[in-house]
Amino acid sequence: MKTRVGVALAAGLVVLAGCGASGLETGAGTVEKKTASAFLTTTEGDWHKEVDAESNKNLDPSARCYFVTGADGKQSLGTVACGPLRRLGTPERQVWDVLPIQTTGGDKPGFEPADNDQWQKSQVRPDNSALWRPDDKKADDNADALAAPPAPAAQAGLTTVTDKSEKLDLKPATGKLVVPDGTLALKGLATPETIGAGTEVKAPASGEKFVVAVFSTTPTVDPLIGASAVNAGTAKSALTKWTVTVGSEQRPVEVFPGVGAEASASERTLLVSVPKDTSDLSLTATNAGVVQKLSLTTGERTTTDVAAAYYRTGVVANLNKSFPLTVRNIGAYYKSSYLLSLKKAVLTPWDPDKGWAPAGKAWLRVQTESKLDYNYILYKTTWVAPFLTVTADGAPIPPVPGAETLDVIPVPVPAATKVVQLTAKSVLSYTAIDSGATPTSGTVTFPTLTATATFQ
Repeated sequence: MKTRVGVALAAGLVVLAGCGASGLETGAGTVEKKTASAFLTTTEGDWHKEVDAESNKNLDPSARCYFVTGADGKQSLGTVACGPLRRLGTPERQVWDVLPIQTTGGDKPGFEPADNDQWQKSQVRPDNSALWRPDDKKADDNADALAAPPAPAAQAGLTTVTDKSEKLDLKPATGKLVVPDGTLALKGLATPETIGAGTEVKAPASGEKFVVAVFSTTPTVDPLIGASAVNAGTAKSALTKWTVTVGSEQRPVEVFPGVGAEASASERTLLVSVPKDTSDLSLTATNAGVVQKLSLTTGERTTTDVAAAYYRTGVVANLNKSFPLTVRNIGAYYKSSYLLSLKKAVLTPWDPDKGWAPAGKAWLRVQTESKLDYNYILYKTTWVAPFLTVTADGAPIPPVPGAETLDVIPVPVPAATKVVQLTAKSVLSYTAIDSGATPTSGTVTFPTLTATATFQ
């Protein structure tokens, strides 16, 4: 009768039967050395055919197959172990491929693989067990401590951004880059010897090193509306192009996971493989000709004179100045009413309609609300310029043409501006377009509004 023996992986096995010089003891009797040797030779040949073709492994030069026995080496535990072989990504001591075996029947029992059982790869040798061969060759005392194979090399010049979290020894970094379509904030930098884990571990290509930046991304909020400055409908030409600058080389990367509200990611990882002697390494953001750089060595922004208002605090001022609906009627036919509010002022380097402020400037964006009613069947009207006058830190700023028709008035002021004085003079000129209308022309003046905006 054929007896099946399972894989022995538990500790503390107790073996009572013995194995004489004639062969290996099993629960079904003694298998002669000659028979055991033939089975082991065939098994070892089949095993080598398979594992020799594997990549990313450390196969000990003396690797061979053994019968697994009890600690005293006297009885088979029903398995063959072949190794030591350490595969990429496997933990320490998992260096044995194990094949369950069973005895054959008859007066002279032999061995065969157990029914429906396959090789169990990269296993730990059971505690309280020994390895035996009919030729008495021994496994090295340090066989179980076989070193892991070296990580395979990544592609030279590898540059990628992923959402996968890596186990890294990060050097804290707090630099950031702000562009209209999103904000990148560094969490830390690292130069790991390898990247990834398990079978996915990679080493740098020959002559290169890894540089890793971990960062988060959020939408850049327009402080006037409290929402993303751009949205999914924004023209592609207005979106930022990101590159990793390695010396004079530019490597494109995708930093944001989406546009507008979809630009949020709590953690992303930038992995760059660069020559070992690289000293000039930075993340570069280019938007409509405005270039910003963040050093991937120091974690600091190096273009401190660009888009400066994005990096200031206290760039929002509530004005809260207004006059109620005010009526101005002249003669028999001219009738008008007007209300105006100066609501809020902000300093930003970018405006959705005007784009980037000129070099050294920021946009003072003044949010207004107004309503004008007049007898447009009989009259046409125009506002008398200037509608809004501005001084920045005491210096007069050229007026913006057509400001009275805008809900948001963009005024270029020095980027370092701290105090702005605003004066809105609402003077309306009217001219009759009907020959019977009187008066035929004139002006009406509504209340003047003044406001002060202070920025940090």
